[in-house]
Amino acid sequence: MRINNVPLVFTTTAIDRSFALLPNVAAFASAIGRPLRIVHVLGQRYRSYAERQMAAAIEALPSGNGLVFELLKIESKQRRAFLDEIASTTGGILAMLPTRHNFINRLLAMMSDYEKFMIEGPLPILALPRNGALPTSIERILFPLDLSPRSDDPLDQAADFAKSVGAELHLIYAFGDDRLLPSEMDMAARLAARSPRELYQIDKDRINALAERARSHGVPVVVSTTEGRAHTAILNYCNAEKIDLAIMATHGPRSSEDIWHGTTTARVIKHASIPVIAMRC
Repeated sequence: MRINNVPLVFTTTAIDRSFALLPNVAAFASAIGRPLRIVHVLGQRYRSYAERQMAAAIEALPSGNGLVFELLKIESKQRRAFLDEIASTTGGILAMLPTRHNFINRLLAMMSDYEKFMIEGPLPILALPRNGALPTSIERILFPLDLSPRSDDPLDQAADFAKSVGAELHLIYAFGDDRLLPSEMDMAARLAARSPRELYQIDKDRINALAERARSHGVPVVVSTTEGRAHTAILNYCNAEKIDLAIMATHGPRSSEDIWHGTTTARVIKHASIPVIAMRC
């Protein structure tokens, strides 16, 4: 999955808040210097109403801010095939306002819509916060570290993204109960460790190496470590450091807790007051 040099993709329908959110998404696309592909999904009902809504929304888009956009119209049954085609050609980031279920409704729905898309969807997502607000300038980007080798490429992409918008890249790692699978760790080194202090040093060395990897992209990097649950630490850091955007690698559920309550990325998206780009790795 790619998040650099790809357009922002936003789908609209006749029966959701998408038309009201379009100006925010357009302003964000302009702020990060990306073209916007508006995909108008036509259903069987309310077609004429949807066409009028779309025409009004396009007319209301801000002008003179360098926005480049393209309007495409597809039938609802073509939506997934169309997104697959985008993924295999130009690539893109799908902007969406997630449905934030409570615990019971999430279980009844067998995961929220954005969780399913993170697992099965062909594109990375830009999850809008609950109020739909998006920043028009980005100064600080957060990339949470999980120390998995699979997250190395997302880190590289986050560093390039930060450089492209002139932002500072913040890296955070939480020492706590959120663990990697054995296949995602250097088990030989960990089994050879003779004390908790040596295990801690293995993780610190890995964090320092990842920070240097990010700096090699020519972007200013701030590194922080803390203790506790990862999603709580990430949310607290975003609020304390006035983070504008979070970019997260998502691996899918690793434990029964992830299945019942959502992965770290899913929980951050559910409660964050800032947008989150989630990319599967």
